[in-house]
Amino acid sequence: MLENFHVAESFKVILDPKCNILVNFTNEEFRQIRRRMISCILATDMTYHYKHLSELKGKLDTFEISKGKNIEKLIVADSSSKNNENQQLILDNTIHLCDISNPAKKANVYDKWVDLIFEEFFNQGDKERAVNIPISLLCDRGSTNITKAQIGFINFIVKPYFECFINLVPEIQSYMDNIEGNLKRYELRDKESKYENNK
Repeated sequence: MLENFHVAESFKVILDPKCNILVNFTNEEFRQIRRRMISCILATDMTYHYKHLSELKGKLDTFEISKGKNIEKLIVADSSSKNNENQQLILDNTIHLCDISNPAKKANVYDKWVDLIFEEFFNQGDKERAVNIPISLLCDRGSTNITKAQIGFINFIVKPYFECFINLVPEIQSYMDNIEGNLKRYELRDKESKYENNK
């Protein structure tokens, strides 16, 4: 799992005396920072996408958080462990939201990222083909439809997450607007492609 590698490499760098930004923290503070960092990094694993979304929705529903209202209910006055749990939930979800946020960028930036990501995917697929193992999802250069992949990514992954998160942070509305605009562009591209193929 790539995320575990990221955790290990992060702490390898941090614990190098030349790079140790945590050197002045107490052992307990270091352990707390380490726990939080590990949780945030592991939250970027798409395996946990729906689990994180479900937990966030549950928390927002429980405290009736909508359009930025009632956020203060996440602070539990009598339980620091509950506070830590709520803080970690928000940190994990914020990092994951950022990790899937390419469609929330302006069109020219988003399109550049799509090109780079699919080149990475296709390079992986080429290597898998070369060693005769099954080609991973979206990694087959010959059969992957990038336009349809982006429409699915936006509709089923990105948009629902942003629609949930906007209740916590309504200031991200401009990113929702970018998502809607990028989805329309890819849907139009898909229609044009179908039209060309039916000529």
